[in-house]
Amino acid sequence: MKVVKIRRVGNSNVISIPREFEAQGYAPGSSVLVEELPGGELRVMSTDKVRERIRGIGGRLVAEHGEALQILADHDPDAPRQ
Repeated sequence: MKVVKIRRVGNSNVISIPREFEAQGYAPGSSVLVEELPGGELRVMSTDKVRERIRGIGGRLVAEHGEALQILADHDPDAPRQ
């Protein structure tokens, strides 16, 4: 855990992330998701981690509800017919 200051750069507020976090995906030029949590806290997550999380959740959803998803797909009027 590090304490950093918020700075103004142009019309934005900027938080500096210490270099030691580069290995976790917070390198210069990388994209992050900033999410406000209900208590007013901010969560910063590498977009690579977000993609991994979505794929994991999607995989579990398909594994658990594959039959229901197939029924929905079969009744999709906009789906291309074979």
